[in-house]
Amino acid sequence: MVNDAPSPLTLQVSCRLPDGKPALVVLARRTYDVDDAGRLTPAYEQPGLISAPIWDPDVPDVLLADHDLFTYKLRTDVVVQGHVHGDGERPRLLASVGVGRWRKRIQVIGERRCSLARTGHVLFSEPSPIDRVPLRYTHAYGGRDAVFEATHEHPLRNDPEFRGMSEAELDAASPWVYPRNPVGRGYLMEATADALESLALPLLESPEDMLSPGRLAVGPADHWVRMPLPSATDWVDYTWYPRIAFLGVVPTCQKFDAPPAEVALGLVPPALAAGDGARPPHSEFELGSGASLGLQLPHLRGGEPIVLDHMHPRMSCWRLTVPDAPQLAVDGRKGRLAPAPAVLHTLLIEPDRGKLTVVWRGLGPALRRYLPSELPNMPMQVLW
Repeated sequence: MVNDAPSPLTLQVSCRLPDGKPALVVLARRTYDVDDAGRLTPAYEQPGLISAPIWDPDVPDVLLADHDLFTYKLRTDVVVQGHVHGDGERPRLLASVGVGRWRKRIQVIGERRCSLARTGHVLFSEPSPIDRVPLRYTHAYGGRDAVFEATHEHPLRNDPEFRGMSEAELDAASPWVYPRNPVGRGYLMEATADALESLALPLLESPEDMLSPGRLAVGPADHWVRMPLPSATDWVDYTWYPRIAFLGVVPTCQKFDAPPAEVALGLVPPALAAGDGARPPHSEFELGSGASLGLQLPHLRGGEPIVLDHMHPRMSCWRLTVPDAPQLAVDGRKGRLAPAPAVLHTLLIEPDRGKLTVVWRGLGPALRRYLPSELPNMPMQVLW
């Protein structure tokens, strides 16, 4: 079909590419129902393109959905929203998301408690059996050391330079909050008996970067960069590191004494190695990638296999496939259409609901930037 005006599911946008050249972009969103065997069927209800980020009203720092209107994502964001499903017996299991040749693994651990031995060493209790764990950053490593903050106070509250900040802004800027994940569990500045008694340990961890009793206490606030990377499969908020670093902001730090794990593992550009606020090339486009690290993949194009381990309520291993890309075309001038090869911007999987949503991008050259008032009268094409 040829669309003379954008629908809630499709949109033609004028933009500039990283090299500065003008372009026309078509964005197309589609939601599928997925059965236990991994078969996809277009859903009856088709939510439109999301025009603004959506935050959790109960946990304001949790990004429930990023917007779909990025005109040029450098990678495909793969997001899984749901739960890890255990059998109620095992205290540990390894969950994973596999797409094509890429795989992200998450070590899932049951609830544990902390205590301080007579020798002064930190002890972790044995984990409880795993039933169901949300795949959210609220259950990954991170959070705030509220006990330390209550004792040492917030150093910015009495600083005249920060008097213009709101209470929410001051709260977010606390040096006793983990910049990579302010909403998580396990972040501790000092391993005192009082702090350990109230501490909840993470249920989701990276198997290559586990928290341990000897590694529990952060110490100086700027040592946060040495702590484990949080591991989940949901969206990463704009104010969290490393996403905020693409705006030139590095929290609670003047400069890193060594490259952070994100750089060492090749998950972010090497320009972030120093931690001095230097912004890498095309930072405005880097900012558009909001999936968890390890799930920002080279552009998917349709047909790639997906394997989810322990993330489906009935299937311990759920297999499905990235749906085929639509045929996209942008205005080619003088009433003609110009083909716009499709790449995947966003792949959202919701195993508990049996849903999969894709946002495709098609891109074609343009003579110039077009005004928003011009675009509704310019033809485009989306063929599913």
